[in-house]
Amino acid sequence: MDVGMLSVFQAGLGQNLTDLEVYKHNLRICDLVEPLGFDSIWAAEHHFTDYTMCPSVTEFLAYMAGRTQRIKLGTAVLILPWHKDPGRIAVEVAMLDNLSDGRALMGFGRGIGRVEYDGFGIPMEESRDRFDESAQIILRGLETGFIEYDGKFFKQERRELRPRPFKSFKDRLYMACQSPDSADVVADLGATMMVFAISPWETRAKDVERYRARYRQAQGKEPPPIVANIFCVCDDDAARADQMAEKYMHDYWISALDHYEMDGTHFGDKKVYDYYARSAAIMRDRGRESVTSLFTNNQVHGTPEQILRRLERIREMAGPLHLNVSFSYGGMPFDYAERSMRLFSREVLPELHQWSCAAPGQAARASA
Repeated sequence: MDVGMLSVFQAGLGQNLTDLEVYKHNLRICDLVEPLGFDSIWAAEHHFTDYTMCPSVTEFLAYMAGRTQRIKLGTAVLILPWHKDPGRIAVEVAMLDNLSDGRALMGFGRGIGRVEYDGFGIPMEESRDRFDESAQIILRGLETGFIEYDGKFFKQERRELRPRPFKSFKDRLYMACQSPDSADVVADLGATMMVFAISPWETRAKDVERYRARYRQAQGKEPPPIVANIFCVCDDDAARADQMAEKYMHDYWISALDHYEMDGTHFGDKKVYDYYARSAAIMRDRGRESVTSLFTNNQVHGTPEQILRRLERIREMAGPLHLNVSFSYGGMPFDYAERSMRLFSREVLPELHQWSCAAPGQAARASA
């Protein structure tokens, strides 16, 4: 199993820190990823709020490329509909791959934040069609070295990407998948399914199986292990781990609810977000505290042994997977986040590296 670290770059909720101070603290934790033995580092694109302050993921990863030698560098994820020039994404990813000697991993998604769609002047109703066109332009460009397109939203005369892509991204392609219908899109693109531990794992497992069945049908081969993004508190004291999780996973999720307006009514008039409209209605019915408690229960926290048992249970439900783990979020004190990460690296990570991720019928461990 490969294990990466997902950097959130969340403004210091309740910490009274400037954005510069938040960046300095987070970068200190990012610098630990390679020496502590993790396999990759990832970041998510977001804009306009303190939920996640990483508006240019490729720029951050280029910075990390210059500070590392081994780890892979992943976007988790780039939101394609927000970008009015898909060719620009293609060349930035190609440049990152050249700078890092082929260590780039490309993850992308559709996005659901109204604040971001409105901020960029993009109608949310166009998100699916814009995503589909952008993905075609970018993927074709990275495979052929040329961008060219004549679609509804994007028109691009044939131009060469420089620096040229020097190896395929077909086995380095990831897509965020939260709604069941997105599982089909991920499989049809031949991408690796990337999930966030929001819904109960019993529910997520059904989406994963849908993805795997569709992937076999569309690609004619076994699907790769999924990638699960998960939040973690690792502590020698189980009671303290529970307290920290209840506080900071709670605060993180409240910030996510605010940023995405997940329990809002605005999804209802947008057909392409039917799944989120139904989810929002359920959240309003259950209430924020109940939903936040469910989110916390879907993550991992406790002693190293407790975390390993929990991850084993998740693997039993979800099947072959790799992990991206976030240790710093929700205003958690950075010193504590670092201690949690170091303990995880000493007592959990070596064990996870021994876990097989081979899908049924595959002899070798898949590489994320």
